[in-house]
Amino acid sequence: MDHLDFFDILAILLGISFTIAKLDAQGRKAENFPHVDPAAFEAWRTWTVSIYRLGLSICFLRVLFHQGWTLYAARLHVTGPGYSKSQMALPLLIDALFLGIVTSTFFRASRARARRRELGIVLAPLTPQQSAAYAPETEEERKAADTE
Repeated sequence: MDHLDFFDILAILLGISFTIAKLDAQGRKAENFPHVDPAAFEAWRTWTVSIYRLGLSICFLRVLFHQGWTLYAARLHVTGPGYSKSQMALPLLIDALFLGIVTSTFFRASRARARRRELGIVLAPLTPQQSAAYAPETEEERKAADTE
């Protein structure tokens, strides 16, 4: 590994946090949220996982690209004070793509959290009052819920 710059460190930290968020959403089961329509839950879960998957992919791709690019650039014969514009176009494009997708990931994840709240998906353990509010009120509803 040649060196890590600020964006590499940022990309690694964001990639780890996006991976944790993706695995958290991916591990949720509709059965744990009986008050939420299973189809709506799966749509939310699939959407959330895809948001974080794109974010973590660009983070780790950026780090790998940067390491490969520094190895390639070290073998170039540079004349003058620095690299030419054509030699810097690809790294700048990757950095712009990285910043754009990370920004998009934050905005889309915010909308996914808002959708989660709309659906009533509470990720923290429910209080006894919340459990009682979501519990079936009659014996027939309990039996119907158990058979589903």
